[in-house]
Amino acid sequence: MKKLLLITAASAMALAAGAQTVIAPPTLEEGKAAGYEALWGDYQYGYVLPNDYQLVDNDAIKVVMNNASTAKPGANISTSNINTTLFDRAFNMGSAASFGAYENVYALDALSNGIAQPYAIFTVEAKQGGELTLYSNRGKNKYTMYVYDTTINEGVGTYVLASSAQTGAKEPVSKATVGLTEGHTYWIFGSEPKSNIFLYEMVYTPYSSDKYSVTEFDATKYSTVVLPPTLDEAKAANYEALWGDYQYGYVLPQNYQLVDNEEMKVVMNNGSTDKPGANISTSNINTTVFDRAFNMGSAASFGAYENVYALDALSNGIAQPYAIFTVEAKKGGELTLFSNRGKNKYTMYVYDTTINEGVGTYVLASSAQTGAKEPVSKATVGLTEGHTYWIFGSEPKSNIFMYAMGFNGYDSPNYGYTGSETSGIEDIIIDEKPQSDIIYNIMGQRVDENYKGFVIKNGKKYIQR
Repeated sequence: MKKLLLITAASAMALAAGAQTVIAPPTLEEGKAAGYEALWGDYQYGYVLPNDYQLVDNDAIKVVMNNASTAKPGANISTSNINTTLFDRAFNMGSAASFGAYENVYALDALSNGIAQPYAIFTVEAKQGGELTLYSNRGKNKYTMYVYDTTINEGVGTYVLASSAQTGAKEPVSKATVGLTEGHTYWIFGSEPKSNIFLYEMVYTPYSSDKYSVTEFDATKYSTVVLPPTLDEAKAANYEALWGDYQYGYVLPQNYQLVDNEEMKVVMNNGSTDKPGANISTSNINTTVFDRAFNMGSAASFGAYENVYALDALSNGIAQPYAIFTVEAKKGGELTLFSNRGKNKYTMYVYDTTINEGVGTYVLASSAQTGAKEPVSKATVGLTEGHTYWIFGSEPKSNIFMYAMGFNGYDSPNYGYTGSETSGIEDIIIDEKPQSDIIYNIMGQRVDENYKGFVIKNGKKYIQR
């Protein structure tokens, strides 16, 4: 059975503290009931969602869909030829960007250049900080999903996510997760000109949600896991005690090879030849899930998105040895980072050194500021086979705890969206209201007893047939 998805309504529902927001297209039945244009003249293909359509406006996030062009009526919603058994409808995404194009600036009104039909582009206002996850695919073809922060860089903006995928198979649903900063506005769009990408849903998890943060780490869910050696292993290898005492941790030697397998090679250094290695903390860890962490840091500051870093310059401003990783992707897939910084703000960067004619640029710049000591943030980005990446943290003269990296290649059974993740109806909470006979559809529009589909009455969800 295909999954039925729920989205929040702007007029009838407010996000309760601790809830996630699921953003998905209205159902075909709702599209018909609203009188939306049939896609390509026949509802068997889907429908056209009107331009400037407001999908969500709640306490955590506002999402408006357009197609960046006043000459086109809206954005196509496909309900046929969906490349998955998990979803029954999708936004058709596309832009004038090409796969692997990472130019620093796009003008939103220019994104429709090269688009052959109306495709979705989203404007997202983050009212609370949190994590946004995108679920998408493009059959066997290569594509990139972009999240562009319009607020930073003195209002010029730049990418915070440029996650690429090419699975080589029709079915896999890729995912990418990036941090959104409270008060910032973002654009979200897909990569391929004159071709559609299916975006099935977006899930926003604010810091206030009990589903934000990693509450367990299961290494069996990843085909490759990168962790620091244990304290016992470090002692056995005679690694230097951190700050002269093993109660704090140890110093991992410079150019330490953490992984070299058929999927990837990961080497740790600290970007500087005059420092002995990178600190591994085993004390004051801000989580009950992990017992040790790489100390991350760089000359970058929180929210700094300059286009180029030289690896040997990343240690400028570092007061002590911090970890920087060089990652060679032997297979394409998804890399997830697990990190935190207590109550402080920070950014985790993944920098593709291969693209942009060898100059390189960010594919992930995921920021977090939880306001609490414990939460472990995560960010997921696509890696391209044959590319080399640098991974580093944001704060100069201060450490970020990076606990683990988990990688799943395209051929991994745990790649992408597996159907075991919860991101649907149970995640949406509505305001409790006095008992009443008023009925709303899931878009928050008032309907009567003749309406067919999911409805909300007295704060509860029903299927009205």
